[in-house]
Amino acid sequence: MLNATVMNHRDMLTATATATARADQEGFLGPILNLSEPSAPEGSTVTVSCMAGARVQVTLDGVPAAAPGQPAQLQLNATESDDGRNFFCSATLEVDGEFLYRNSSVQLRVLYGPKIDRATCPQHLKWKDKTRHVLQCQARGNPYPQLRCLKEGSNREVPVGIPFFVNVTHNGTYQCQASSSRGKYTLAVVMDIEAPNSHLVPGILAVFGTLAVVTVVVALMRVFREHKRSGRYHVRQESTSVPLTSMQPTEAMGEEPSRAE
Repeated sequence: MLNATVMNHRDMLTATATATARADQEGFLGPILNLSEPSAPEGSTVTVSCMAGARVQVTLDGVPAAAPGQPAQLQLNATESDDGRNFFCSATLEVDGEFLYRNSSVQLRVLYGPKIDRATCPQHLKWKDKTRHVLQCQARGNPYPQLRCLKEGSNREVPVGIPFFVNVTHNGTYQCQASSSRGKYTLAVVMDIEAPNSHLVPGILAVFGTLAVVTVVVALMRVFREHKRSGRYHVRQESTSVPLTSMQPTEAMGEEPSRAE
């Protein structure tokens, strides 16, 4: 129903009415945003499309359609980084010099296998015995994977992400495995538990080694000294006798030899 204003001009009547169009009357309920695959496997091609009414200008992720009434589209190769990505489409309609706006959004889910972030899961842990620690390992994937860390040889499980009491029996290598319907991912983690005063053992061994060497040296010196005191020494004495030489009788008597007369 319209409220008209009637004006009489000679033999002519003029009726004037003003109406304001509503969005729903113009078929402008907002843009329709679709994904070819709402949950797409990693590596697959996904098409995103946005459309609206005949005279509506749509813009998808900042890129406008070619003309009013035309849909906007984009394609992408789905990767892990696209998981949870939101796409936005805006629609604009001009009615009697005024602009009407509608927006719509949709989220893409990408299915990918489990992974363990090495930056948040150290491969070598050095902790002290009888202390409390947290194994800070995190897994990701879609669907979300289950993460377990089991010790090699015994399959002993340690908790992940919550505090637990550490002792020397935790020494060893653990296989941390993230698993889901998309596969498995394994990362080795080594736990090195330091026993009380274990850092003093090398020093103590060095001291004992030094003492042993000193003891041996002192013992050898003592044996050498005792041997030196109890040893026999042979001194060669010079002879005190005078060697004998033959003498003539006259020389023996001290007389001069007789001369012939």
